[in-house]
Amino acid sequence: MPNMSDSYQDSKPLKVAVLVSGSGSNLQVLIDAMKAGSLPIEIVGVISNVKEAYAVTRAEQADIPVTVLSHITEGENAGKRMGIKTFERHATAQLNSWQPDLIVLAGFMRVLSADFIDGAPAPMINLHPSLLPKYKGLDTHERVLASDDTHHGCSVHVVTAELDAGQVLTQALLAIDKQNSPEQLQKRVQKLEHKILPWTILLITKGVLDIEAINAQQQSSEYLPALPLQLWLDN
Repeated sequence: MPNMSDSYQDSKPLKVAVLVSGSGSNLQVLIDAMKAGSLPIEIVGVISNVKEAYAVTRAEQADIPVTVLSHITEGENAGKRMGIKTFERHATAQLNSWQPDLIVLAGFMRVLSADFIDGAPAPMINLHPSLLPKYKGLDTHERVLASDDTHHGCSVHVVTAELDAGQVLTQALLAIDKQNSPEQLQKRVQKLEHKILPWTILLITKGVLDIEAINAQQQSSEYLPALPLQLWLDN
């Protein structure tokens, strides 16, 4: 795999591929930051497993290559789910053709196999709406509101075969308002997501976060605090 800090040092933009399933608000943040020159990245392609996802429209409007591998098939097999192995085979071929330096899962809603993750052409990170290791999986906002927790937020972590279990790189936190509905809390957390994802990628481009070293259980620098790096944003 390419060393991501080398890409930064050579003044070349970090090549990023993004996997999506939904509206793509985090994808839009990355597109806007890329176009504004705030992030030294090039989004080389987007893969969506949902044909109708608005993220597809966002990518197309930004002239970014898009591959749709719908989890619901059409034609003679209409309504049947595309098997994960079929999805992964096509997605791997597409990623290999793009040759990204980093793969970002931003609202991507399929669980990926160990073979796919290990065989990916670049390190892979995921954005998860909780303060991992708490509340892995779905319905994080409902679960935290039902708890005695006083803080909530989102995490960017390295993708591994175990769901939401990879090394947490960064987290953004907020104070929980128990009067919030799950939908209101989700909107608050989404504002954090829009800050933590580009911030994390910026740290990767600068070599502050070295995913290969982290995966090898090495600290990027003895002068840095222990992971995760946390950003307090009380909105």
